[in-house]
Amino acid sequence: MIDIDVHPPDLSASPVEFGARFEPPAGRVLHCWGQLGVEDRPQNVEDEALVEYEATVEERAGVVSTYAHVHDTSPTILDAFCEGVGNLLTKRPTLGLIVGLHVRPVEHIVASGECDEALRKLARRLRDLGNPIWLRIGYEFNLSFEPHDPSAYRDLFAHTVELLRAEGAHNVAATWCCAAGSLPNQDFRDWWPGADYVDWAAMDVFAPIGFQIPETAEFLDQCREWRKPVMIPESCPLWFDWDKVDPAKPETFRDGLLEPGDADDQWVWYEAMFELVRRRPEIKALTFIAEDWSSGPYPFYGDSRIGSWEGLPERFNAAMSDPRFVHEAEAIELFAAGA
Repeated sequence: MIDIDVHPPDLSASPVEFGARFEPPAGRVLHCWGQLGVEDRPQNVEDEALVEYEATVEERAGVVSTYAHVHDTSPTILDAFCEGVGNLLTKRPTLGLIVGLHVRPVEHIVASGECDEALRKLARRLRDLGNPIWLRIGYEFNLSFEPHDPSAYRDLFAHTVELLRAEGAHNVAATWCCAAGSLPNQDFRDWWPGADYVDWAAMDVFAPIGFQIPETAEFLDQCREWRKPVMIPESCPLWFDWDKVDPAKPETFRDGLLEPGDADDQWVWYEAMFELVRRRPEIKALTFIAEDWSSGPYPFYGDSRIGSWEGLPERFNAAMSDPRFVHEAEAIELFAAGA
C-alpha cells in the first residue's frame, strides 16, 4: 500500500475567521463537488457523475464547480456557459458555484482589454444569478508546463476584478488559485495581484507531492498572514496510466502521480486530504472531483468516482460526517444569511 506524508504543521488548535465573502465560520469547511462541463453540454446539467456522487455520498455538496472562457474562437462558448449555469440553477437554485475562468495562453490579450465585452457579459450573468460564486481567475497560474506570465497575470486579475465591481457583481468572490504540485518551481508571490483584489486564495491538489512539499505549508502560512481563506477547488487521487500518454507532450507536471492502485491506495490519498484539512483551519472549502477521467479528454487519468472502489464509500462517508463540514442544507442557510 502507498504511503503519503502530510507535511504542513498542525495548526488545528488555532482556528481562524477572516471575514471574507461567503466564508464559513472558524473551524468549518464547505463541502464542494466537481466538475460540470456546462459549456460543452448546456442542457445536460444533471451530470451523470454528479448524480452518481449524490447517490453514493450521504451528504450533498452545497457548491459545484464548472468552467468558463471569455477568449475562445467560438462566439457561442460564453453563451453556452451562460445557458448552462442558468439551467443548472433552475433545477438547483440554492447551489454555490466555483467557476474556473480559463485564460491560458492569452493572459496578455485579456489583460489588455481586448476581451472586455465578453468579460462584462460574464460579470453581468454571474451578477444576475445572485448565487455565491467563486471565480478562479486564470486558475493554476503557476502550472509547471504552462505558467502564466506573472506580470500579465497580475494585470489580468486586477482588470477582471475591476470589471466585476463596475458591473455590480458583488456576489462573486475573486479567487487566486495555484497548482500545489508546481509550487517548488517559482515563488507563488510573483503572481500575487494584491490583497485589495483577492477575496479567497486557492490551491489544486492531486499528486501526493502536494501534501508532502514544504512549499504547500509556505503557501498556506502566507495566505493566513494575508488573511485570505483558502479553498481546494480541484482534488482527487489521480492514478496515471503511462501507456495512454502522448509522448510528444510535456510530462513534467505529472511527476509524483500515482500508479494504478487498489481501494486501499485510494483511501490513503483521501486520508491525506482529510488530514491536511484538519491541520490547516485556513482551508475553508474542499472540492472532490468524482468522475471517470478515462472516458474524457484525459484518458491517462483513472477513475475517481467514490462508488467505483469497493469499501471506499463507507470510509468516505464516515470522514464526511465530521461536524467541521458544511453540507448543502447548512450551506443554504449560510449563503442566505449573506455570509
